[in-house]
Amino acid sequence: MTLWILFAAALVAFAFWGWRNTRSATAFFTASRTVGPMLAGIGGTAAGLSAFVFVGGPGYFAAVGAASLWIVFSAPLTGALQCWAVGERVVSLARRHDCLTVPDLVAARFGEGWPRGLTALAVLVGAVATLAVQVKGAAVAGEVLLGVPGWLVAGAAVAATVLYSAAGGMRTGILAEAAQGVVMATAAVALAVFALVRAGGPRQAIATIAELRPELLDPWGGPGPTASIGLFLLFALGTCAQPHYLQKFLLLRDRESLRWLPAVMTGALLAVLTVWVGVGLGGTALWLRGELTISSPDQLAPALLASTGSRAFIIIAAAAVIAAVMSTAATLLNLVAAAVTRDLPQALGREPGPGLGAARVATLGAGIAAAALALLSNRPVALLGVLGWGTFTAALLPVMVLGLSWRGAARRGAVAALAIGPLVQLSAEWARTTGVLAVRWEPGLLGAAAGACALVMLSRPGADR
Repeated sequence: MTLWILFAAALVAFAFWGWRNTRSATAFFTASRTVGPMLAGIGGTAAGLSAFVFVGGPGYFAAVGAASLWIVFSAPLTGALQCWAVGERVVSLARRHDCLTVPDLVAARFGEGWPRGLTALAVLVGAVATLAVQVKGAAVAGEVLLGVPGWLVAGAAVAATVLYSAAGGMRTGILAEAAQGVVMATAAVALAVFALVRAGGPRQAIATIAELRPELLDPWGGPGPTASIGLFLLFALGTCAQPHYLQKFLLLRDRESLRWLPAVMTGALLAVLTVWVGVGLGGTALWLRGELTISSPDQLAPALLASTGSRAFIIIAAAAVIAAVMSTAATLLNLVAAAVTRDLPQALGREPGPGLGAARVATLGAGIAAAALALLSNRPVALLGVLGWGTFTAALLPVMVLGLSWRGAARRGAVAALAIGPLVQLSAEWARTTGVLAVRWEPGLLGAAAGACALVMLSRPGADR
């Protein structure tokens, strides 16, 4: 209890510091563009991974086995791909047009009105869905790991994040994310090693699964080749469309930082993803042996740690999950605040209101909306995370990769891509969820492909720009 009291006191002090030192929109939304590659890389990785990895990843392994690793296989590519495909262009546009948000970037390239408004809507919807992942992950961890009502843990984690995010925006958010990223990486490696050792080592864990549930070792698994490759492509390519990653490019102090950013991001990402493989493999083996009892796959990681009876490991695990939740939530809350208070009003031809009061209120509203979505949704944490990732991919991938780099991209093509991509994705998601149509490809990929086709077809030579 003393540890949690000290943690709460530190957060209050941190929030007060942020309130006192954040006096402008540039400081609130981009940390005054003073961030170097180490801080941006670790913070960006922490913001991108979240409870999706610590709770959803091992649970998804227990549900579909080795097929879940297609998401992990994309990890070594993503840091370099982001910096090569969008990073330099984003930094250049941000400096030239004083861009503070992702919709600012799209408006700088394609003009005000529909381009900015549709981008802001995509960010708003996708951010709330991704925030819901954090809430649900915290709720599952609270119930199983700490033995307290899930809503209480989720509410406390989101409330704490809202506190310092509303007070200081990204000025406090990036510092908190970097610290949380270090905690996540350290805890992930420790938990992965612990799970595998308890299961008798990787070889024994694989042997157990091969004997009791051999289908879990099928690289295609239940989803099949099409769905598995779709997940790989969704997470490999979709990394260029996630605004909580793109936001970090807006924080960089100079273009030289892009040289070192991929190495930092890849190293941090691979360290954290060890928890997906280690806890997924070891925990699944223990579950199949009957040494672990769970009522849903999402409970695998928390139940494994709770079963040890070791207070030290429970504290490590709780700290890792809470750090994962808060790191992602901070950036997403900032994105929602920007969309509501800056980008949507500007898209409608209005000037943003003076001061940061509205942004702080919007941050609070986003936290409440995400909590409601998480508590009302029956989707597992991993699949809720795929939904948020897919929403961003469908809406923003064509514009961020093709639109910002291709000089022939036209305004009407960008508007069509921003509208058609999410429409196709949500339609495919609805058809798959209701069983109306067997959709094997990821809806996010289908939406991105449809949006890219629209962008190219409407950007023929001589088209308006």
